[in-house]
Amino acid sequence: MYTAREIKLGIILSFAWKPILIFFIYALALCLISAATGIILGISFVPIGLIGTAVAFYVGFKNNSSYERLWEARRIWGAIVNASRTWGTLSATYIQPLPDEAGYDEKQVRKQLIHRHIAYINAVRIQLRAKSVWDDKDSVARHIVREQAGNDDATLQQSLNNFLPAGEVQYFLSKKNPATHIMKAQAAQLDEVFRRGAINELFYFHMMNLVQEFYTQQGAADRIKNFPFPRQYAYFSKLFVWLFIAILPFGLINEFAKLGPGLLWLAIPSYMIIAWVFYTMEVVGDTSENPFENAINDIPMTAICRTIEIDLREMLDETNIPAPLTAVNNILM
Repeated sequence: MYTAREIKLGIILSFAWKPILIFFIYALALCLISAATGIILGISFVPIGLIGTAVAFYVGFKNNSSYERLWEARRIWGAIVNASRTWGTLSATYIQPLPDEAGYDEKQVRKQLIHRHIAYINAVRIQLRAKSVWDDKDSVARHIVREQAGNDDATLQQSLNNFLPAGEVQYFLSKKNPATHIMKAQAAQLDEVFRRGAINELFYFHMMNLVQEFYTQQGAADRIKNFPFPRQYAYFSKLFVWLFIAILPFGLINEFAKLGPGLLWLAIPSYMIIAWVFYTMEVVGDTSENPFENAINDIPMTAICRTIEIDLREMLDETNIPAPLTAVNNILM
C-alpha cells in the first residue's frame, strides 16, 4: 500500500515513461509526414470525440468495480483484526484454571490459542499472496514494490515455525489449505477446554462463533483471490483505450492544421497529454483489481498481521514482541 499523500514523480514516471515516449514518436511521425508531403493526415474530430466519451464511461465503470474489490478486501481484513482482538481477549481472560486436574496449565492453553491464531492469520496472508495464473508477474506495480520495499518472501513454514510446535507445522503443511486446518485445530482445542470445564458455555459459544467468523472472512478473501476481475471488462477496457489513443492524433492534427501550418506541431504535446490521461485511468483500475498480489496498491496484510500479533501477545504480557511494521519508501507491505 502506498502511504504518502502525494505520489512521487519517480513512481509516476515508472508507469508513464514508456507510453509517453511511444506517444511522442507516434505523433511526431504523423506530423512530419503531414508537413513533408503537404497532405494532412487528419480526420474529423467528431467520431473521435464520441469514441473518447464512450471509452471514458467504460473505463470509469471498470475503475469503480476495481475499487470495490480493493475496498472489500480492506473491509475483510478490518473484520479479521476486530475478531482477532476479541479472540485474544476471550482466550486470555476466560480460560480458567482447573486445580483438580494435574498437568493442566491454563496459561499454556491461553498461549496456544493465541499463538495458533497468529499462525492462522499469517497462513491466510501467505495463501492469498500465492501466484495466480492471471497475475501480471512483470507489472510495473509489482516491480516498484520489489525495487523500493522488497517482497514479503516469508514462506508458510517459516511463519508457522514462529508460533507452533514442529509437529503441528508439519501436519498443517501437508494440507491443501493449511489455514483452514489451523482454525479447525483451534475449534478442537476449544472443544476440549469446554468439555474439561475450563470455560463456561456462554464464552465457549462466543468463541465458536468467532471461528465461524474467521472462516467467513477467509472465504470472502478467497473469493476475491480465486475469481479474477471479469476478463471481458478488463480486456476490452484496455483495447478501447489503446484504440482511442491510436486514432486521437488524426483528429488533433486535423484541428490544429485548420489554425495554420505552423500550429500543426501543437498536436504533439496536446496528444501526449490526452493520451497519458486515458492511459493513466486504465492503469489505475488495472493495478487495483487484484488486491493480494504484492503490488503497490495492495492491502498491507503483513503490517496488519504484525498489528494483530502485537495486540494478542501483549494480552499474554509477553515481552519479546516485535515492533510494528513501517512503510519503506512510502510502501507498506
